[in-house]
Amino acid sequence: MKSYIFATDNERGGVILCDIETLEEAVDYLRNRFDGVIRVEQGRRYWAMQEGYGELEPLPPRIGGSEPAGA
Repeated sequence: MKSYIFATDNERGGVILCDIETLEEAVDYLRNRFDGVIRVEQGRRYWAMQEGYGELEPLPPRIGGSEPAGA
């Protein structure tokens, strides 16, 4: 099972846990099931209405321990 996070144009959305294996299939499914889907994410991969498919870069490692920056 995989989970996908999705957002809609009316600021709704959620998380779906399902047997869909690829992001591309999940995008098709979610856009057919819910109105106004504008973004779907799975891990670092995503699909966005304005950008298409992409992948987020990993965050750089923190220097000096586990405290968040500015803490």
